[in-house]
Amino acid sequence: MFRALLLSLLLLPALASAQQTSPQRFGDLLVYYNTFNSSYLQPDIAANTGLTRGPTHGVVSIAVQRQTAEGPVAVDAILTGNVTNMLGQRSTLRFIRLQEEESIYFVANYTSTQRGLLRFEVEVRPSTGGTAQTLRFQQEFFPDE
Repeated sequence: MFRALLLSLLLLPALASAQQTSPQRFGDLLVYYNTFNSSYLQPDIAANTGLTRGPTHGVVSIAVQRQTAEGPVAVDAILTGNVTNMLGQRSTLRFIRLQEEESIYFVANYTSTQRGLLRFEVEVRPSTGGTAQTLRFQQEFFPDE
């Protein structure tokens, strides 16, 4: 069940979207991010993770890794952030931590009632300490019709 959730959160939206994003690098930290309409989630998966589905709801998904000599390793982190629409209306992102074995993901809902460009700003702080890094990106949102 949980494996299906993670697949839904990370893989399906990436496959459905023509736009692929590369990770943002902060020193040895790699931060992967993705946004998608909440309708991509099955109702039971959304309910089990505490995410809301609806025509005006989107989901932002973030994974943090550290580049090591053996390859990338998942990093537990504390994430805080917000999303701002073109009118300057800002909403706080409330991240939910999901873990399956060695993989750690952070997801949050956001809402937009109309099509438009959204600006995301997320502070990523490794839970083991270290400097907080700010991830900034923008994504156009298309509410379900």
